[in-house]
Amino acid sequence: MVEKHRTVSRVIGILEFVVRSPNGATLSEIAEHLDAPKSSVYGFVRGLEAEGYLKENAAGHFVFGLGAHTLLASQATSLVELASPVMNKLGQELGETITLALFLDHELTYVHSVPSNQRIGYNPEMHTRRPLWPTSAGKILLAASETPELKAHVLASEDLDEETLEVEIESVRKRGYGLNIGETVADVSAFALGLKIGSSLAAAITVGGPNVRMRPHIEEMVDTARSAISNSGLDVWNFA
Repeated sequence: MVEKHRTVSRVIGILEFVVRSPNGATLSEIAEHLDAPKSSVYGFVRGLEAEGYLKENAAGHFVFGLGAHTLLASQATSLVELASPVMNKLGQELGETITLALFLDHELTYVHSVPSNQRIGYNPEMHTRRPLWPTSAGKILLAASETPELKAHVLASEDLDEETLEVEIESVRKRGYGLNIGETVADVSAFALGLKIGSSLAAAITVGGPNVRMRPHIEEMVDTARSAISNSGLDVWNFA
């Protein structure tokens, strides 16, 4: 039998205990379960939170984050399975690249994509962590977040001033979707709609393609995407 590694076992023990806790678990409860001092458990818990595998809610309980989906996406995780049918439908109707983005604390990653049926289309890099700004999906999370630390992180890590960030966040909240017009790739435009799983903003579906095809029709494409997502049984994140 392979010998267990104490650190790995402790990390797995934390994740498995939190997953089994319906309302999440406090740091004290986790430490008690592991029969370990809070001081030694604290670093593991905060490290898992930083990587997106745990998330602390308003009540101070740690709940399971979405980081595990980056490892399991190729094996058709539940979110990918839930989103795939409507993503395929949107790919056929809109003719552009449809991508599923998952949020990981202060980053995001693309875990599933339906390629454009056009001869020239957007080809996003998959399964790679990337900054929230200026992606259309990242702007959704920034607009939905009430955590000052998240905005502070973006301001510190990007060549961005606070006024520009706040103006964009307010625009996203009014529109109800994130928009990226040539900010990441000069000739590519994209919009994103957030997906609500339970009470949380869990992911976003993005639609991206060449400016010449996207820009004149973005509003009607957003309406088509919003309707298709709602009709599929998924909930679109609402900022109202």
